[in-house]
Amino acid sequence: MASDQKRKRGRELLGSHQKCWLWGRNVVLETLRAGAWPVLELHLAGTLAAEAVAEARRLAERLGATVKVQAADRLEQLCHAPEHQGYLAKMGPFPYADAEALLATPPRDALYLVLDRLQDPHNLGAVIRSAEVFGASAVLIAEREQVGVTTAVARASAGAVNRVAIGRTPDLAALALQAKEAGLSLVGASEKAQTDVADYDLAQPLALLIGSETHGLRPALLERCDALVRIPQHGVIGSLNAAAAAAVLLYEARRQRRRE
Repeated sequence: MASDQKRKRGRELLGSHQKCWLWGRNVVLETLRAGAWPVLELHLAGTLAAEAVAEARRLAERLGATVKVQAADRLEQLCHAPEHQGYLAKMGPFPYADAEALLATPPRDALYLVLDRLQDPHNLGAVIRSAEVFGASAVLIAEREQVGVTTAVARASAGAVNRVAIGRTPDLAALALQAKEAGLSLVGASEKAQTDVADYDLAQPLALLIGSETHGLRPALLERCDALVRIPQHGVIGSLNAAAAAAVLLYEARRQRRRE
């Protein structure tokens, strides 16, 4: 009975049948190489080179995934996307890290991203990609009012969801308080802030808080912030989106740390 339940859990899907598909050569191979996110099935186009099929098969079978080599049209039928590049994976639930554990022992150069109410999967994917590129300690998100890691997020991140710790919590404000108690400075991004980001010390251990373009940071998170910073702008558009803002803030944090 226990083994049957284990097998059933092992076949659990990321979402509905349509939402469980991850496609594209780079993101599928990156996911297979990382080996953390359960891959249930790997579908490969018969038009791929023999060595490409062999490499993907080896990676998938190491993870216990079923491998099928089929006509490219069949892959398109499954995922309803012509840009699969011959690689299609049926995914299980994403393996989130324990958010509280991520903050239990912050590294000396801690640089966390706390994201509040981001709804666009492409936006979240781009943020996670920047987090990986600039060496963020982790990305922390809420379980509600926030898009989680979907296959669309994974594609937008270019596979970076497999290379940076992503934690979810039912209470983002409580997690922010834990971050403060762990010795981190909480720095919120706000277009209404008086301090330019380059004028604030981002070399210290900290968590950067970024809200959605629609709502910004919720009041409970604003109250936790030690400082608010803004990105200087010279155009007429009201603000950067969350992904662009995250990239600028992370770059500035890394620039200051290199200087230190």
